Amino acid sequence: MAPRSATLGIWLELAIWLSLALAAFALTFEFSGESGTYAWGAASWPRAVILLMAVGAVIQAFVRLRATDSEESSDPAPLEERRSPFKLAAAFGLPLLFVFLLPKTGFYLTTPLFLLAYLALLGERRPLVLIGVTLLIYILINLIFTSLLFVALPTGTWPGFYDFSNWFLATFH
Repeated sequence: MAPRSATLGIWLELAIWLSLALAAFALTFEFSGESGTYAWGAASWPRAVILLMAVGAVIQAFVRLRATDSEESSDPAPLEERRSPFKLAAAFGLPLLFVFLLPKTGFYLTTPLFLLAYLALLGERRPLVLIGVTLLIYILINLIFTSLLFVALPTGTWPGFYDFSNWFLATFH
C-alpha cells in the first residue's frame, strides 16, 4: 500500500489541475458569443484544450495512483522525491510567471527562455537536447501562428524588449 502522503499529494495535484481547468473554462464565457469566423463560436478551441487538460490530469492521476500502489514503500524517499513540493510549486509558478511577463517582454525573447527553464525543471540536463528541443518547439510555434494562422504574437511593451521583437520580426520573418 502506498504511503498516505504520496496518494494525498496525487489527489491534491489533481484537484489543482481540475480547479485550473474549471477557472479557465469559466473565463471562456467572456468570448463565447457567436462568431462568423468559427462555426462553433470563438470559445470552442479553448474549451477543447481545457477539456483535454482536465482529461489528461485525471488519466495522469490514476496512472500515478496505480504506480504508487504497486511500488513498495519500505525504502526512504530519495532526496529528489523529498524536493517534489518545490518542483511542483515551480511547475505551476513558472507558467504563471511566463503569462505575466509575456505582454511586457514579448513572445520572441521570453518563450525560448521559458522553454529552457521548464525543460531544466523537468530534469533534462543535456545541453544539446535542451537547445534542440527548445529551438524545435519555438520554430514550430512561430511557423504555426505567424505563417499558418497569421496571428501576431506579443512584441512586448517594455523598452528594449519591444525593439528586440521588432528586430527579430524584421530579420527572420
